[in-house]
Amino acid sequence: MRKAALGLALALAACGQGQQPAPPQQAPPATRFIRVAGQTQLQHGERLAWVLGCNGCHARNLQGQPWDEEADYAISFSSNLTRALPGYSDAALERAIRAGVRVHGTPLWGMPSEIFTGLDPADLAALIAYLRTWRPAGEVHPRIAFGPRGRRAVADGTYKPATELVRARRGQGPIRFDAAHDQARYMVRATCGECHGVTLTGDTWPDAPRSPPDLNVAGAYTRADFRQLMRTGVATGGRQVGLMSEVARNRFMHFTDAEVDAIYDYLVARARR
Repeated sequence: MRKAALGLALALAACGQGQQPAPPQQAPPATRFIRVAGQTQLQHGERLAWVLGCNGCHARNLQGQPWDEEADYAISFSSNLTRALPGYSDAALERAIRAGVRVHGTPLWGMPSEIFTGLDPADLAALIAYLRTWRPAGEVHPRIAFGPRGRRAVADGTYKPATELVRARRGQGPIRFDAAHDQARYMVRATCGECHGVTLTGDTWPDAPRSPPDLNVAGAYTRADFRQLMRTGVATGGRQVGLMSEVARNRFMHFTDAEVDAIYDYLVARARR
């Protein structure tokens, strides 16, 4: 989803040795994604793989795909998870997701771990169980290769590894109102927070024609229009809204109706606040 900005996904399987940092300290999550009645843990994990973007960044077959193709900046691929995961224990994979660190301790690049630090253990266990159902297939993609502009971006801190973003965003999140909105607050941090920032106050994408706005904009939507946006990617007035339309059609359509309504209620309350 960061393809529109500094989308540089570094393969989980990329080599490199180093001291493995401890995972970030986490407050107990307020709630979790709704487990649809009758769904198994694996089915719940499959739905989360869509909602959280695993199938978007790493392709529907989880074998990875070309990500950044600007030689001056970087040449990179999202990793082939089917090849990488057998080299990770469940604990190491949890560290990769939550803390942005590879099995050998070196940092990931382009992995949005800062939004996953608070994932509920049951949600994360379901996701990992589902990812492990895929048999290894496809090629192992080469590691990221920075060009001159990319190296400058790393040197001046414009582009940071996942571990640094996790540290910078630790303890941050959308404003909390009350227990009635906690589930939606949890869900939007782990999804909308990737583009709009973990506080939902918007983000700056220097190389993009338009940066994601503060999600106060959702306060202008009716419930019906918000449902339409999340299901079809069509905004009010029949508009297509760039990356959001793509994300809605591929990821957010997998939210349950109850989740969509809960998110709407939270965003409207936040906008009024």
